[in-house]
Amino acid sequence: MANIQLIHQRTKEVHLRNETRSLGQLQLKSNFNFSVRFAPDGKRCVATVYQSFEDKSEQQAFSASVTLEGAFACRDVLSDEDKKEVHVAAYDALYPYLNTAVNQLFSASGIPGFMVRKMELKQTNVVLGKKSKDPTLPIV
Repeated sequence: MANIQLIHQRTKEVHLRNETRSLGQLQLKSNFNFSVRFAPDGKRCVATVYQSFEDKSEQQAFSASVTLEGAFACRDVLSDEDKKEVHVAAYDALYPYLNTAVNQLFSASGIPGFMVRKMELKQTNVVLGKKSKDPTLPIV
């Protein structure tokens, strides 16, 4: 069973465009991406979560996105199944930070109380990608 510990998290990128003209209800569509990169020794990993929101109307008067990154210490990551377990655990650890960042961004734009729906990641749905040619992880 793999174990991870969040060492550091940071908001890497934020975008906001709010050209709404009324205080009416917004219909938003969302986009989500999550990935984990492991150090060659398997003792560290960096997880990146991206969430964006865009107005569904033709005017597209509102859009926002946040990219968050978390560095983790890893233990007992020996197999692909362990990596899938880390993938899910890393998202669960980063979700509260993502929700807070998005909530603050929306509040600053005049839309208080917005919450990000937590994605229900399951190990069986995690697809492991190819190893990066550059395994260098950011310094944290």
